[in-house]
Amino acid sequence: MTYSDTIGVMDSGVGGLTILKELVQVLPSSKFIYFGDTANLPYGCRSKEEILFFNKNILNFFLTLGVKDVVIACNTTSALTYEDLEKEFSPKGLRIFPLIQSIAHDAAEGLKSGDCICVLSTAATAKSGKYASEIKKVNPDLKVVEIPCPGFTEIVENRLYGAKESYIAIEDRMKIALENKAKRIILGCTHYPYLLDLLSEFAPREIFFNPSKSLAKSVSKVIKNTNDKGDVDFYITKDPDEFKNSAKMFFEINKEVKCIKMPEFSRV
Repeated sequence: MTYSDTIGVMDSGVGGLTILKELVQVLPSSKFIYFGDTANLPYGCRSKEEILFFNKNILNFFLTLGVKDVVIACNTTSALTYEDLEKEFSPKGLRIFPLIQSIAHDAAEGLKSGDCICVLSTAATAKSGKYASEIKKVNPDLKVVEIPCPGFTEIVENRLYGAKESYIAIEDRMKIALENKAKRIILGCTHYPYLLDLLSEFAPREIFFNPSKSLAKSVSKVIKNTNDKGDVDFYITKDPDEFKNSAKMFFEINKEVKCIKMPEFSRV
């Protein structure tokens, strides 16, 4: 099988499947490869040095398959390593679509100077300040508050929607958004759309912004459907059975998930 007309989608685990789902909807006859770096998840608590190492290995793997277009379906990767990856891999023929940078315009659209956008995200994404810097390129007069949300990913992956602790954790983070009179709240992690029912107990559902849909729209403006039947291949780096089971809430997988070994990170 040739992958020269295939779109690569990369994430640390299953969360990026929320973006893959949107991509398949707007590009239904395109071919995709989804790569989940399950041996190294979660990226949200990793250093930039580690994440960059993992990302380079993934992109080199895509290159061996002849892939030319890659979507970064991970907020943390987009925040910490996109510029480095673009600098190294663009000359090698890879066109990279980063999550945060691609959706900043849509995230700011319709807001006026002085309005506040709050971003719910992992600690690493929040610490990077990337959402604020990208949104302010669109409108420097917007207020952007990035809110780290420890435990949110675990609520989704462990399906703890009804747990008292989950409600308390979400209420605590949403208090910050409400105190800042947020006009828009960005779901700045690919898991967070699955928390929307809980989040909307504290703020109107219509003010929440899902970057997955915006990113898919951005990609579809550049890449057009092929004339082939749409298809997705899946590669992960650990526990294919667990990946397939966890993926059920995000995307229906009806084929083999291939597990490959990638180089391990070392500071030596």
